[in-house]
Amino acid sequence: MKPIRSNELEFFNTIIEDKFRDRREALDTEINQEAQKMADKQLPSMAKQCKIDGELKALKEADKKYKDFLATKVIQEDKLFYTVRDLGNQIRSKLDRLGKARNWGEEFDCFDPKKDGVEYFENKLADCCYSEAFKTVKANHKLYNELRDRKTACRVILHTGSDINSTVTTLKSEMMKANIDLPVPNHLLQLSQ
Repeated sequence: MKPIRSNELEFFNTIIEDKFRDRREALDTEINQEAQKMADKQLPSMAKQCKIDGELKALKEADKKYKDFLATKVIQEDKLFYTVRDLGNQIRSKLDRLGKARNWGEEFDCFDPKKDGVEYFENKLADCCYSEAFKTVKANHKLYNELRDRKTACRVILHTGSDINSTVTTLKSEMMKANIDLPVPNHLLQLSQ
């Protein structure tokens, strides 16, 4: 008697596994089809057999009411969203025009009705109000405007084309009127005091 070799053993093992797997899959398909037929016949009476037919009917009604409510809620939510969006767009449009006319330098196009509320515009208006107040105070501030005028005068002095001694002397005198010291040593330019 000749014993089975390892490669023959492996070959037959593979054939056995493949054949039994194919047969098992065919039987599983047959069982699945028969079970589906039986379940289709028994399904209409299954709730009654489990004694939950009343609860299932009540659940069906409650589920319908809930879904109707959700649909109504979505419609109401959309309606409110579009109202907020439209009002926000109106305000944005008006503020954009005013911002250009008043030179605010503020943008109003980032309003998002889902994230932002009225606070978005209130905060922007607060910034614009401060900007206008700052411009007004700045325009009416005597020392600030005098400083600007002194700076202009200093530039005019510098560009007159006079000799260095008279230019620096006049420039130093004009800057002293604004309480600004021009740190130029007198002996370097041989300036008289």
